[in-house]
Amino acid sequence: MDGLEKVSDSAKPRAGDVDVEKNYEKGNDGNTVTSTPKLDEMRPKFFDGTATLTVGGQVVLIPTPSADPRDADPLNLPKWHKQLIIGIIVLYAISGLCLITALSALIVFIMPDYQRDGITPDQISNLFTFPNLFLGLGNLVSMPIAVAIGRRPVILASNVLLFLAAVLCATNRNYYWHLGGRMVAAFAAAQCQALALLILQDIYFLHQRARVFQIYASAEVLLNSSLVIASSYMADALGWRSWYWLFAGLSGLAMVLTFFFVPETAYDRPIEAFMGSHPTDRSNLLPAVQNTGPDAIARSRSPGPKYATVDERPAADLQHFKERTFTSNLRVFVHKPTWSRCWLCLKQIGQVFLFPHVLWVAINNGLFQGIDVSIQMTYAEVLVKPPYNWANTSVSLIQLGQVLIALLCVPLIGWLSDYVIRSSARRNHGIHEPEKRLIAWILPMVTALILTVLYGYVLKNPERYHWMAIVSVVDGYLIVLMGVSTVGTAYLIDSHPSFAGAILVALPVTRGLVGFGLSKHTTTYIANIGPVKTFGIYAAVSAAFCLLGVVLFFKGKKVRKLCAQMTQ
Repeated sequence: MDGLEKVSDSAKPRAGDVDVEKNYEKGNDGNTVTSTPKLDEMRPKFFDGTATLTVGGQVVLIPTPSADPRDADPLNLPKWHKQLIIGIIVLYAISGLCLITALSALIVFIMPDYQRDGITPDQISNLFTFPNLFLGLGNLVSMPIAVAIGRRPVILASNVLLFLAAVLCATNRNYYWHLGGRMVAAFAAAQCQALALLILQDIYFLHQRARVFQIYASAEVLLNSSLVIASSYMADALGWRSWYWLFAGLSGLAMVLTFFFVPETAYDRPIEAFMGSHPTDRSNLLPAVQNTGPDAIARSRSPGPKYATVDERPAADLQHFKERTFTSNLRVFVHKPTWSRCWLCLKQIGQVFLFPHVLWVAINNGLFQGIDVSIQMTYAEVLVKPPYNWANTSVSLIQLGQVLIALLCVPLIGWLSDYVIRSSARRNHGIHEPEKRLIAWILPMVTALILTVLYGYVLKNPERYHWMAIVSVVDGYLIVLMGVSTVGTAYLIDSHPSFAGAILVALPVTRGLVGFGLSKHTTTYIANIGPVKTFGIYAAVSAAFCLLGVVLFFKGKKVRKLCAQMTQ
C-alpha cells in the first residue's frame, strides 16, 4: 500500500487526474520546444474514484486483471473458486457472529445456572457487552496485519482461534471461563466484518462489487436467523452448552476449508489498473496534450487506450509467469511482510475519519443500526402482552420473515446498485462516478423513515394495529440495514480503493459507537416522552442525514478529489 506508483489492495486514478509536467528543450533553431514527457512524469499522481467503466457498450474490468495466473492475480481465479471462497467466508462468519449474537435466545437457560452460583445480572450482561468490545478491537488489530503480511495468514489464524474459542465456551465450567471464551471468540470473529469484505473486493471487479457484498450479507443473515430460531429448541433438548459444540464443529469445518481453498488474495497493482486500462500498455500513459485543465481529459475517447472488458481480457502469460496450482494456493506466506504498510494502514484509518463522505456513510449506518437495536429491545415485550398474547417460544419465529427479506435484498440492493453504475456510465461516455451508487440508497432510506414512524404509533396503541405491523417493521428494517451497508461500502471503496482496508475498519467501529449512543437510553426516552415522539425524533434525525446525501450526490466528486489530493 504505498499510495503512488504501486497501490496495494487498490488505488485508482480517474479520468482527469493525470498530472503531466512537460519537458522543455532547445531546438536546432534556438527556439524552445516541448519534448515527450518522461514515463514517470506521465504517471497519474492520485486517484479520486472516477474511472472508465464502459467502452463501446462493453463493461471494462476494474481493476484491470494482469496476465499473471499465479502469484497471483486473484482476479484470474475461476468463477467456481470465487464462489467457493464466498461460501467458506460465510461459514466462518456465521460460526463466529452467531456464536456471539445468539446468546439472547439462550439467556433464559443460562441465568438459572449462574444465579445459583451468585452471579449478578450485571455480570451476566458482560457476556453481551465485552464480546462486542472485542469485535471492534479485533478489526483494529487484524486489518493492519493483513495489509502488511497478507490476507491468508490472518484469516487462517482467525479460523484456528475461533475453533479453539468455541471449544472453550462448550467446555466451560464457570462464569469467568465462559466470559473469557466469548471474548476470544469475538476477537477471532471480528474479521467477518472487515477482512472478509476486503477478500471479496480483492477477487471481484467493480461492476460486481455490490451484488457480491449483498450475497455475502444475505447468506449470513439467512443462516444466522435459521440458527437463532433453532437455538432455544436445541438448548432445551441438549443443554445450552451444546450450542457451542455446534459452532465448534462449524468453525472447525471452516478452518479446514479455508486452508485448502482460500488462497492469498492481496495483489499490488499499478495505479492505472484502477482506471480500467492495461498498466503494461504504454499507450495508456500518453497524456491528452490538447487538454486545458485536469478535468478536460476524456479517457474514454483519448487516442490509443486499450481496455480489458468482460469479453476481451488478458490471456494468461505462462511464458513469464508460473501456472497457478493447488499446491501454490496452499502457501501461507506468499508475500514478504512489509511492516511499513501496517503503520500506513493505521494512519489511513485515522485519515478516513476526516473524509466527509466516509463519515456520512458511517454515521448513517450507525443511526439505522441504533434504531434497529431500539426496535429489537422493545418488540418482544409488546407481542407477549395483550392484545397479541404471543407465547414466549413463538417470539423468535419473527426471524422467519428475515429469511425472505435477505433473499429479496440481493436483487433489490446488490444487483440494482451494480446495474445503476453500468447504465449511468454508458450515458456518461463510459465514465463511472461512484456517487451514482447512491441512487440505490433511496429505497432503504425511504423504507427506514416510514417504518420508524410507524413503529412509534404501534407501540403507543398496539390495539389499533395487527401484529403484522410489528413483524413488518422488525423484518423490513433488514432492507434498511443491508441497503445502507452494501451500497455505502461499495460507494466508498469505489471512491478510495487504496483505503479499502481503513474504510472497512472505520465503518463497523463508527456504526457500533453511533448505534450504541442512540439506543442506550431508548427505554428511558419511551417512558419519559412516549414512543411516538421517541421514534419520531429518530426518524427526523435520520431524515436530516439523508438530505445530506442529496448534497453529496451532486458535490461528492469535488469532495473525493480534495480528499485524494490531501492524502496522496
